[in-house]
Amino acid sequence: MSAAAFSQCARLRQVELDWFRSHGVSGFALAGYRVDPAALGPAQFRLVYRYPHEEPVDWHFEVRRARVQFLPRGRFVFGWESRCELAESVPALIIPVLDGFEIIDLVAWHPKSGRLATLNRRAGWLAGPEPREDEPLVVFSDPLAWLAAWRCGVVIVHEAIAMPFLREQPVLQAADVEQGEALQAMLAKVRLPRIVVPASPERIAA
Repeated sequence: MSAAAFSQCARLRQVELDWFRSHGVSGFALAGYRVDPAALGPAQFRLVYRYPHEEPVDWHFEVRRARVQFLPRGRFVFGWESRCELAESVPALIIPVLDGFEIIDLVAWHPKSGRLATLNRRAGWLAGPEPREDEPLVVFSDPLAWLAAWRCGVVIVHEAIAMPFLREQPVLQAADVEQGEALQAMLAKVRLPRIVVPASPERIAA
């Protein structure tokens, strides 16, 4: 479902590519590259990535665009769907969430408002290559900074889904103090169940 929907999304126009470039995001990053081949140079790029298992490109990753309507609970629908109210729709950037080579969900991002939502609510975060064991997991506040860093880190989309994953990480690195405090407050949330005790027969008789 997600892959079929993603195939209907339009590719970025020059105006979007220019906007990304003005914010330090390479067109290569938008096309799935994990490093900048232009910065390395062709010779060095081929030298560093000489084996198939070191492929520096996620070929199934690409940032696209589509008109969407944001729904409650962090969901969205595409503008071409019958249930979409076009008057409530906005142009958004569409980012695929990959599990290996499979697109398991799509994230709609509206940069102007900062809204993030998923198509199927299967993904709680955007992520790229896993960090090394001795490196902290970088948590970005929005996809723009994440893309500028070649997807090395995560962006939280659904707090409830992402929380167990984030709690498993030995070290998290926030962008600034404000985000660090927000992360600490989020991870400190613990929803305890209400505890009830059935009335004993003696108490009922009394």
